[in-house]
Amino acid sequence: MRLFFAYWPSASKASEIVPWVSNAHALFGGRMMRTDTLHMTLAFLGQADGIATQRLVEACRNWTLPTGSMVLSEPGRFRNAKVVWVGPAATGTPQLAWLFQAHERLWSYLAPLGWQSQDATYRPHVSLLRNAGPGEISDLKGPEVPWQPDRCVLVGSRPTEKGSRYTVLAEIGLTKLGSDPTFLETGV
Repeated sequence: MRLFFAYWPSASKASEIVPWVSNAHALFGGRMMRTDTLHMTLAFLGQADGIATQRLVEACRNWTLPTGSMVLSEPGRFRNAKVVWVGPAATGTPQLAWLFQAHERLWSYLAPLGWQSQDATYRPHVSLLRNAGPGEISDLKGPEVPWQPDRCVLVGSRPTEKGSRYTVLAEIGLTKLGSDPTFLETGV
């Protein structure tokens, strides 16, 4: 099973992202992400055995991460992976500092358990398509989607012929920016 942590939108918020999925598919083809699988990955861990998975499920019950507001409005693509996505614009702004600090805090929790980040930089995004064909990303448009995540989960992913099957294994508590004194003091 492959593991990842993600901010998971409510069904109503995921439905607000669906026009991006449809518009991306019209431009690039590929495999559309199902509405019930839309998410923003905070940390991809990769393959794990049952023992490592159980240790992680038990450990993350005591973790907390920050949440805040963002607006999904900027399309992008990972060409090598053939993934088209939408993410928050202006990722270097102070308004999104909470998101990058959540990513850093999560990896600080994971490191003592033996997990190491494989990504040099974090680009927050919600994947819309897999196996996308060629095309100009600047042609992709969609509605702005304001979002304040209220759920962060550990997910187990098992590939199938029709796409991955996700199982929520655990949930991490979230605190709003400014309501967690530890977050304010340490910044992670």
